[in-house]
Amino acid sequence: SKWAPDTAAMDVAKLVGTAQQEERHRIQRLTASALGLLQRLPPQDLESDLDAFAAIHPRLEQSLAAYVTRPLKLKEDFEANRYFVACEYNCDGGTHRSPWSNKYMPSPLGGEAEEEKLFRPSERLRRLEQTFNEVFEAYTTSYYEGGVPSVYLWDLDEGFAGAFLVHKELPKGFGDGKMGVWDAVHVLEVREAANSHFVEYKLSSTVLLHVEVAGHADKTELAAHVTKQAESRLDRRKKAGEDAQIIQVGGMIEDNENALRNSLESVHMAKQRTVLDAIRSLEPGDFAVLPAPSQGHGIAPAEG
Repeated sequence: SKWAPDTAAMDVAKLVGTAQQEERHRIQRLTASALGLLQRLPPQDLESDLDAFAAIHPRLEQSLAAYVTRPLKLKEDFEANRYFVACEYNCDGGTHRSPWSNKYMPSPLGGEAEEEKLFRPSERLRRLEQTFNEVFEAYTTSYYEGGVPSVYLWDLDEGFAGAFLVHKELPKGFGDGKMGVWDAVHVLEVREAANSHFVEYKLSSTVLLHVEVAGHADKTELAAHVTKQAESRLDRRKKAGEDAQIIQVGGMIEDNENALRNSLESVHMAKQRTVLDAIRSLEPGDFAVLPAPSQGHGIAPAEG
């Protein structure tokens, strides 16, 4: 009889372990189903779709975060007199940290004492974050001719991670009925193992595009969500320091963005042109023949 309590405890632990494993498998199946639905739903409705999935099961929002990024928002840093990107990567306590002043906007209800408790990168990483923001702003000006860039870094056990973000909207001067939004999200993981001569880099890039042109009686709309992953490594014996990090990461982001732009042009925009050409009637009495529908034009990976 003295073994009975131990046996009962083992049985309970086994039941708990089995239940947890079944729940993990259930969440994995739900996540796969949600991703399959998102591939067929309009990308411009992504945020409301994610809210609906979170209402179905609260853990779905967390599991989908590894695959899908919500549309980016902007906030103003009144101290630095600049805008910055507000998203889950710089959110803590219901407020967002500005990369320019390193302060949270708006200030938490508890004032400075409460703000001191919110997340901030280490001193070494903060210096690197400031440098990345300066370089990424120059990159955005060169490639996008405007837009709002932001870079956020956080520490890992062996290395660091970061989010490189760009949000650009079509200026209002283009006229009524025209709108366009481009969101670029690059999530970086850098592993700097103490017992290795190499630094490992993993980059996941996502572009969300939404363009709409409305006339008096018609409307044309294009929306796309494309992703691409990349990996690389840096030999610290040959190159080291902050400059080496910037060159390595900058090259990876530039390559991924070029690949995503090419994917948008060769797949999504080409499909849009095919549909528009098919519905035009050049001669009286001609009937438009639409191309057969294809799947997977929602969340689509770029090649590579």
